[in-house]
Amino acid sequence: MPQPSTRPVQLTNPPSGLTHTIPATDISLPEVRQTFETNVFGPMAMIQAHVHQLIAARGLIINISSLSSITPYTFGSVYCGTKGALSAYSRTLRSELRPFGVRVMVAMVGTVRSNIAKLHRALPEDSLYQPVADMYRWRLTFSQSNTRCTAEELAQSLVSAALREPGWFSRGPPDWFWGGTNSTLVWLLSCLGEWVTDRGIYPFMRIPEMTRRLAPVAAKMKKT
Repeated sequence: MPQPSTRPVQLTNPPSGLTHTIPATDISLPEVRQTFETNVFGPMAMIQAHVHQLIAARGLIINISSLSSITPYTFGSVYCGTKGALSAYSRTLRSELRPFGVRVMVAMVGTVRSNIAKLHRALPEDSLYQPVADMYRWRLTFSQSNTRCTAEELAQSLVSAALREPGWFSRGPPDWFWGGTNSTLVWLLSCLGEWVTDRGIYPFMRIPEMTRRLAPVAAKMKKT
C-alpha cells in the first residue's frame, strides 16, 4: 500500500474546515494561525455579519465542532484547540442570543468518511517522535481508516435534528448534536468525567505502546 504524502501543507484558499495533524512540539505558528482563521475566526465573522438576519428569522446557528474538542486526540493539539474554542464560543453565544430567539446548536462530530485527511504535514527530522514515525503515519489517516459513517449519513441525521419541531417531548433542535463514528462512546465517557475520557482514549490512540518505544529517548534526555 503506498504511503500517504507528507508534504508540508500550504493553502492559499483554505476550505470551510481545516484539519491539522502534527505533534504539539513541532507546530508552525503561521500554520496554526491559518487553522484558527478557518475553524474559529471564520464562523465568528460569519455569525457577526448575519446576526440581524438571524434575529429577524428567529434562526438556528449550527457550529460544527468535533469529539476532538473533549478528547486527547494524539498529534491533533491544534485541531483540538480550534474545536474546543468553537465549542466554548458557541455555548456563550447561545446564552447571548437566547433573548433574541436565536438557537445555537453545536455538532459534536466523530470520524466521518471525507477528504479532510488528504493533505499531510511532514514529521520534522529533529522531531521527538521520529522513533515512532510509523505511528505518526498511522495517525495521519486514522480518521478515515476508523469510520463507518459517511458524510451523507451524518448530514441526514444533522438536518433531521435541526428540523425537529417542538412538542410534548421535544424542545426542538437540540443544543448539542452527537454524530459520526464513536460519538456515543465519547458522550458516555464524557458523562463520567475528563479523567475517564482520557484513560479510555489513551489505549485507543496507542499511547502505552508509544510510551514504551519512546522510553529510551526520554531516558537519554533526562541524563543530558
